[in-house]
Amino acid sequence: MLQNVRFAVTDNIDYSSFTANYEINKLDEAQDDLCDELLLSNPYILASYFDLTLNGSMRYYIPDSIPFEFETILMITDIDDDENTPTKTIVTAWHDRLNVIDETMMTENIAWNLIGNNLELPNHESSGTLRVWYTRRPTGFFYGAVGTGPISTTVVFPTTPTMGELIPQDDYYIGMKVYVNGQIRRITDYVNSTKVATITPAWTTTPVATTDTVELISPLPAQYHKSIVNRAIQSIKLDMDDDDSGIARKIFQDENRAKTRLGKRQRQMPETVRHIDRF
Repeated sequence: MLQNVRFAVTDNIDYSSFTANYEINKLDEAQDDLCDELLLSNPYILASYFDLTLNGSMRYYIPDSIPFEFETILMITDIDDDENTPTKTIVTAWHDRLNVIDETMMTENIAWNLIGNNLELPNHESSGTLRVWYTRRPTGFFYGAVGTGPISTTVVFPTTPTMGELIPQDDYYIGMKVYVNGQIRRITDYVNSTKVATITPAWTTTPVATTDTVELISPLPAQYHKSIVNRAIQSIKLDMDDDDSGIARKIFQDENRAKTRLGKRQRQMPETVRHIDRF
């Protein structure tokens, strides 16, 4: 993605004045803008969740429980309920099945309220598990040389990336994708102290430390990557007072195709399913 952006702008004489992280920042902004538009089409499309174990408290402060940054709590479901009970659901574009709760009462009559960042359970439920669904945006991009010690199921992030920056938090990159030497893999675990990311499936060719480059890419489906790149190119052209009409047309076409795809997926959503497992 970064190379595509560079190919489009490096022939401009003004380019040399940009800071080292300029293109990475533009890609981050472009991805965020695209996510804004996707969320307007389907508020559940960037949904993730954490499981909250009840301990008898009346109030749970959500930011202390969610392992990643979040914007909006989308819904709360009681996963201790019978999975064979048909429930109304909504399906995201990436096929995660979400249990839609239309009332402030669980199927087992657990009353709850969401007030600001606090989840309140007036009955002080002492046991059970609530699944809290929330919006989680993709993290910022980076790339750099592979660190020492990768094996067939891991990649070691650089201590200091060539571009971008690492977030010093365990599990922060779970769900993101990495690109190494023509291979794309999804991250299932991340340990900040060692910079080791566990990936799936295993590498066909294990990365070579200090020789290969690891790049964080968008977890959005590949058809949206072109749109992210084009948006970043357009933003750079505007900064350099260049004509952006050509790239603007491409972005407009990409947006229309994306809306068509999302519209078709939503029309095909089942009204009921008998299992609410995430996968």
